[in-house]
Amino acid sequence: MGDWALAENQVDIWQIQISGHGGVERRRQLLSPDEVQRADAFQFEKHRRRYIAGRAAMRQILGIYTEIAPKELVFSYGEKGKPELAGELKRPEIKFNLSNSQDIAVLALTQNLTVGIDIEWINPEFATDEIARRFFAEGEVRRLQALPVTERSDAFFACWTRKEAYIKALGEGLSVPLDSFEVAFGPGVPAALLQVRVNPSEIERWSMYDIAVTQGFRSALMVEGKGHRLRHMQWEEAEPEFRNQDGVILNGKEASDSRL
Repeated sequence: MGDWALAENQVDIWQIQISGHGGVERRRQLLSPDEVQRADAFQFEKHRRRYIAGRAAMRQILGIYTEIAPKELVFSYGEKGKPELAGELKRPEIKFNLSNSQDIAVLALTQNLTVGIDIEWINPEFATDEIARRFFAEGEVRRLQALPVTERSDAFFACWTRKEAYIKALGEGLSVPLDSFEVAFGPGVPAALLQVRVNPSEIERWSMYDIAVTQGFRSALMVEGKGHRLRHMQWEEAEPEFRNQDGVILNGKEASDSRL
């Protein structure tokens, strides 16, 4: 698979445009019957198109890494719905997680490392003290309220995406209360898991990273272990493309490549 192989401790992060304009039926043909059923259950057409575009892109990207036709990929799901490759397709052990907000999705892939990723549109109308008090830990609420009002929306979604990335990595969904653990956030504050009330040793198990995405959005990644190498890519359906950010070039494709 050449440059598409996942090395030890490597995380590939793809940003995907899922506006869904054009090609809907072609993308729909890549989906499994249960995915089609879920797509048809959406009330609004824009949500249906985004779901189809996101799942189709996920299948195409996974097809690159597994060398299996996107349509032939089969998924199994955990109790809370987190997908993974099923059966014999689990070799090599590729783990992944997909998140979307508005017209943008992000997909993280690793080999043998549990991963969670989240992306959110920064919506000031949602980033209220009331929402923070309802979902955040007490220490997080205090840190948020101590910030200037002009900085709170971005800080709110930095906190939110970091917390969601952890929950998505766990694969436990809503069964893990957002106020049962704390993350670091604030202007210039690196992403980190600070405290897990029921299991303090979790801090040593995971690493958390901010992911650079389209302006107006926030994204965060949680992955097992330490010292990961992150590769940042932009998915173009006609041809997968490495997007240049720091000058690393792989076989004529340009990528952002960082070791943390």
